[in-house]
Amino acid sequence: MKTHCANLKNSIAEGLAPQERRPTAPRLVGRASWRAISHEGAFTMIEIAIAIGVIGFALVAIIGILPVGLNVQRDTHEDVIIGQDGPFFLEAIRNGGSTLGPGTSTSLDFLTNYVDSITVGGAAAPKPTSGQMILGLLSTPNTSTSAIIRGLTGPATEQSGSNALMAFRYKLDVMIEPFTSFPSNAVGSPSEGQHLSTNLYEVRLKISWPVRPNGAVGPGRQSYRTLVSGQLLPNTNSTPPLWFFQPDNYSSSL
Repeated sequence: MKTHCANLKNSIAEGLAPQERRPTAPRLVGRASWRAISHEGAFTMIEIAIAIGVIGFALVAIIGILPVGLNVQRDTHEDVIIGQDGPFFLEAIRNGGSTLGPGTSTSLDFLTNYVDSITVGGAAAPKPTSGQMILGLLSTPNTSTSAIIRGLTGPATEQSGSNALMAFRYKLDVMIEPFTSFPSNAVGSPSEGQHLSTNLYEVRLKISWPVRPNGAVGPGRQSYRTLVSGQLLPNTNSTPPLWFFQPDNYSSSL
C-alpha cells in the first residue's frame, strides 16, 4: 500500500513539473525570438539613403517629362479645334444666304458669342451683332478680311462667351477672288472663260493660332482652299456692305 502511494505521488509530481515550467519557458523563447527578428529585419541608414536616392531620381524624371506631356496635350487639343472650326467656316461661306434681306443666316447668330472682332481691308468693322453680319463681312471679295475668333468646339467652360479671358483664340484670314487660273485650252472660247470667271470663285482660309493676350499670334498655321460656283452679291442696305454667295444663281450675261 505504501509503495503504491509513493508511486502515485511521484507520478503526480512528474505530471505537474512540466506544467509549472510552461509559463516561463515560452516567454523566454518569445523574447529571444523577438529580439533576433527585430535586430535582423531593420533597415540600415545606407539602405534608407539608397532608397531615397532611387525615389528622387524617379521623381526628377517624372517632373521633367510632365511639361512635355502637357504641351503635347495642349497642341493636340488646339489642332482638334482648328480641324473642326476651319471646315465649318468654309462651308458657311460656301452656302451663303438664300436671300439678301433681313434674316439671312440667322442660324449663325450664335457666332456673336465667339467672334471678337473683324477687320475688312485693314479697317476695323463694327462689332458684329448677328450671324448675317459675320458671314457677310467674311465673304467680302477681292480684299483681305481677318477675324479674331474663340474656339467654337472648345471645352464647355469656354462656350457661349464663358471664360472669355482664358478661352483659346485664333486668327482667321479670308481671301475670296474670281477663279481665273485655268488653261486657255480648257474652255471653248474667251467668252466662256469670262463666264466661268464670273461664276467661279476661289475661297482661301488661313488660320493662325494661338492669339495671345498682347495680340501676338503663335506659330500654329493651317490653310483651307476650295472653289465656289454661283454669284457673289452684296447687300448694299448695310454699312459696310455684306456679301453672300448665291449657289443657286448664275450669271449668264457677260
